[in-house]
Amino acid sequence: MRTITSASGQEEAVTVRRSESADAQGIDSLISPSALAVFGRVNVIHLLEKANLAVTLANDKEEILAHASFFDHPVGDLVEQNRWEPFLQKHFSSKKCTVCIKINPVYVFISDCAGERCLQQNMLKLTLLLRTVCCSPQSDGVAVGFISVTSEVDLKRLQDSFELSEFDGLYKHIKHDESASQSESTEEENQTTQTSDSQQYLHLVSVSQDLDFCIITVPMLSPEFVLLQSFLRVPHRDTRSLHCELYVLSRTGLRWVVLLKKPTDDFTDSISMSLSDQCCCLGCDGVPVQAFVAQVHSQVVGILIMKDEQDIEYIRAHYNIENFIYFSHHHYEEHAQILHFVLKPSFQHFTKHLFKEVLRLAQKSCLYHRIYPSYHSQENSCIHHLDFVLNCAVPVRPRRQIIYPLEELGINAPSTQITEDQEPFALSLISRKLTMEPKVTINARIVVVGASDTGLSFLEVLCFCPHLRFNNLTLISTHGFPSDYNHEDIGFLSTSHAYSRRDLAQLPLRACVSAVTGKMVGINRKSKYVLVSGGKKVPYDHLILCTGLQYQIPSPTGVDLSQPVTNSQLQAQSAHHTYSGPVPSNLFTLNDLCDCMAARRWLCANFVELEDNAVVYGNSIDVFTTVETLLSLGIQGYRIHLVLPPPKLGVSCFSDPVMEKAVATAMEKAEVQVHNNCLLARMNNGEHPDPLTSVSFTTDAEPLHLHCGVFINLSNKGVDYNVFKSINNSFLVFDSRLVINATFQTRDSAIYAAGPLTKFSRCYHADEWSHANFSSKEVGQDLAATMLPLFDPTQEPADEPPPEMDRLIPLYKQAKIQGGKLPGGYNYLHVTKPSTTSLTGAPAEHDRSVVTGRVETGNYFCLHLDCYELVETLTCFSLKPLPVSNYLCLYGKHQQLLGQLLTRYQQGLIHDLYSFFRQSWCLAVYHDRFSDFEQELQQITSTTGRFKDAESRASLRSSAVKYLSYNRNLLPMFAYPGQL
Repeated sequence: MRTITSASGQEEAVTVRRSESADAQGIDSLISPSALAVFGRVNVIHLLEKANLAVTLANDKEEILAHASFFDHPVGDLVEQNRWEPFLQKHFSSKKCTVCIKINPVYVFISDCAGERCLQQNMLKLTLLLRTVCCSPQSDGVAVGFISVTSEVDLKRLQDSFELSEFDGLYKHIKHDESASQSESTEEENQTTQTSDSQQYLHLVSVSQDLDFCIITVPMLSPEFVLLQSFLRVPHRDTRSLHCELYVLSRTGLRWVVLLKKPTDDFTDSISMSLSDQCCCLGCDGVPVQAFVAQVHSQVVGILIMKDEQDIEYIRAHYNIENFIYFSHHHYEEHAQILHFVLKPSFQHFTKHLFKEVLRLAQKSCLYHRIYPSYHSQENSCIHHLDFVLNCAVPVRPRRQIIYPLEELGINAPSTQITEDQEPFALSLISRKLTMEPKVTINARIVVVGASDTGLSFLEVLCFCPHLRFNNLTLISTHGFPSDYNHEDIGFLSTSHAYSRRDLAQLPLRACVSAVTGKMVGINRKSKYVLVSGGKKVPYDHLILCTGLQYQIPSPTGVDLSQPVTNSQLQAQSAHHTYSGPVPSNLFTLNDLCDCMAARRWLCANFVELEDNAVVYGNSIDVFTTVETLLSLGIQGYRIHLVLPPPKLGVSCFSDPVMEKAVATAMEKAEVQVHNNCLLARMNNGEHPDPLTSVSFTTDAEPLHLHCGVFINLSNKGVDYNVFKSINNSFLVFDSRLVINATFQTRDSAIYAAGPLTKFSRCYHADEWSHANFSSKEVGQDLAATMLPLFDPTQEPADEPPPEMDRLIPLYKQAKIQGGKLPGGYNYLHVTKPSTTSLTGAPAEHDRSVVTGRVETGNYFCLHLDCYELVETLTCFSLKPLPVSNYLCLYGKHQQLLGQLLTRYQQGLIHDLYSFFRQSWCLAVYHDRFSDFEQELQQITSTTGRFKDAESRASLRSSAVKYLSYNRNLLPMFAYPGQL
């Protein structure tokens, strides 16, 4: 913000910023009749969409004073955008036209003299930033920068800490008649002060003819200044001893004249011979393919191969590309997919300009890059380095998909291009205007411990920040990245439906996050590192603990069963002892899909065909989903013993006793043996437990003795012992859970924690509330939102809360979700609002229930409405597969939005909620942008009332038509004006 003075002497505070689509109306008002005569009619939205750079001058009231748009080619029909350089050479006196950076001001609209003067000044600054000449280190005789350099470098230490193979270890090769020798040729910058033009610094290397590299080390938490944008950040080694960032600039990287052109046929043939087999098949599917090479002094330094994007309708429907582009302003042939991209590291700072030139020469407006998961890695492009692309591209969020009843919709279903089942991938986008969008580099070391729903949602938010590039995100997890297994195929555990295998494949986690496999066994707060099992030390600047709760190996009470003993005679604290003995090879404690897959493989190889017993021990819903998995593996019911410990007071596995009864009936029918109120007393009668052949339990009556071929443990859920020991030994406050404040902080300002691992400090007087009461995914998102102001310069730090608000804990609104497949083949889904009671607690007295079907027949569907007639609880118990993502959209909706649900039900018009919510009218509610439509309706009602007059009803109809028309690719079953 700055103050300018107009010719009339009027002062006004103005700011220059990048143009937004919301500026279109204000820009349009600046176009005078004289400008209209020169430029003709201008589509401002199209102008903003296709310009490489668009800037707006606005005052403090956000009134548009001036606007300028810049293209890298002449606009109009005078000449094609990829041929304007020969046109310039032919029709003008220019003998040679070699352009490195092309920015042409095409449209400039100004409202008054003051706006003109300010815009000219800022355009001059912009031009200086785009020039290729070096500036003097002095301005009007005043020093504007200082730099100190030295050639004394500890090269060995740098090589131990950083991956310098791309730069030959910073050695220079000198040719001799005998074998080549190596000599050190580096130059390090120790102190820098930022100035207005970083090019003057680069002059230091150009004048030092005997040196090949300029390097600089930067503290981890230092923001990336302008000079570093011409340097290459070097990746760390695992064995690093230097805790800083290293940036390198090669002498060859100073050669600004980079020519981009299409290769000759001979060069194309040599490329096909040297690249992978995938590249040799380019164009075999009939899709147009284009290749471009980057040359410096006739030497090839990079190549990009792309093809026309054939699945753009699929991409538009499955990814939120419309967060970055106006899709209707881009022709289908303007979208392309990157097949291969290789660039010499010395020229990585030219990547954005290369992409910009490729788009111009190929006459494209959007480039897409796909990253497939490991189980389909053969589909991935040949990219070297991937960081070069990710530094320029923006990650695109996947969209929630409607599950369509395709057979019932018939010809009214979306096109097969949208509904076809493709392998999932993470998507990145590069468009013309994005090539001029700067990104803020964040080098802070952010370490997340635990691949829980909370930890994953935290990382998801950071990875999808389009203007931020986090270089040091690390995930410490027992099994590394979440497995690529499909929950429905593996079974055993229930699910929160937070992240499916497909969801994870559509996130750029593997490209943006480093994974460390192992358990946290220690935290050194002074030296700021996490000790991982195996001895590895992971340094951090910000540590995020999201380990959640895990089932623990039960510790037998060890009671002597030679004498009659009942549960009431045992000491209550015996159940809380930690098991420290050897773990039997046939005892499986299941906490994630990797554990489940290991158990499944062992059962298929060592147990299914035998006659031994399978003992399932625990009292959560997971024991029932595990029993169903064992039955589905072909294990006879009489071999399965479900042993249930005494339940906690007031806690039930199911939301309704009738469901529990139905599951019990199904297990009885399958001959599963169920034993209630049992506590583990001995394994192998106290002898060596491996392999486990027998287990004994105390009950309310006689002890229970069982032969055991496999023991599946789903009991004693709590904080992992290694996690507890790490927290306790680092002197963080632990009070049955890790204690945090309302902003996720522990007593250490560098350590944050979230999820079921935590509890709020007692100073809040809210012991009944914790993160365990809420959706873990929403908690992780809020944690990210709380921490982003630490890194994002576009966000201002949150204001200090007033004293009366300082003792309030945050509350969340998203639903708690639980689902799984139960004995009898029942598909179970329970969705409820957060509360201090258990997940399956009884509904409030004021609620209204809408129930159809019966549990016994496998078509039970129940909705509870709160006092405002909003859906607060949803329960499905069905023998048929459930469209889960559709039903999750019902939570929090008013019954009137659901087709006057309550009125119709009371009138006896709804007999089956499954059929009711499969009708085509309801598909609009399942659309991922329906919540935006709801907010628009709320804004209308806040200004016009509750649709009682003709004006408000007209506004409602207009909004509904716009919503359905704009999304008609996914909602073709609705008629819109002009269609009939």
